Amino acid sequence: MAALLAGAACSSNESPPTHDDSPVWPAPPPPSAPYPLTGFGTNARSGSRFGDRIANYKFLGYREGDDIDRGLQPIALAEYFDPSGSEYRIIHIQAVGVWSAFSKAQTKLVVPLKADLEARKVTWLVSLAEGPPPGTPAKQRDLDPWIAHFELPYTIWLDPGNANLGPFYDRAKLPWNADIDARTMEILTSTTGAPKTTAEILDGIDEAIRLSDERRLD
Repeated sequence: MAALLAGAACSSNESPPTHDDSPVWPAPPPPSAPYPLTGFGTNARSGSRFGDRIANYKFLGYREGDDIDRGLQPIALAEYFDPSGSEYRIIHIQAVGVWSAFSKAQTKLVVPLKADLEARKVTWLVSLAEGPPPGTPAKQRDLDPWIAHFELPYTIWLDPGNANLGPFYDRAKLPWNADIDARTMEILTSTTGAPKTTAEILDGIDEAIRLSDERRLD
């Protein structure tokens, strides 16, 4: 474990941890059950077909409320897996690039929506993938100013060069937005581009909640 923690403290220009089938690395286990081990993929729900599960990807970043002076911390999607839905109902992942005007516009819109999201049991997670020039891997020197500029109140991590989440989207069309059922880790929605208003953001979240209520992946 000491070796793992030492690896987590590596410089931000090194590749972050990727996913595997273990529950959480090296964070505490989820509260109710181990992370699912099967059904992984990149497809969202479509009509009567369930979506794939998102794998337990792992990153380096800052959890909501973290003091950035502590440095980058390991974050795993399994931390948000909540089979009972008691704390989280929807996990929303927003992948962004520093170069993307649409990423900036959506981030500006979502910052004041924290209370609205919490009331819906939604956790909003930001994945910073690219730096100022399109296609360049994001680094900590991009991450810290992003947090400061937007006064971001959400968990944010580095996914340099779309290393983990790249298969889910066209990186030229950032931001990418996905809604995950926290009870099953099913991908409910997956789209590129940004909503234009706060109402559109909340409407999208409400649609994800509706899909979650409609049917549950076993």
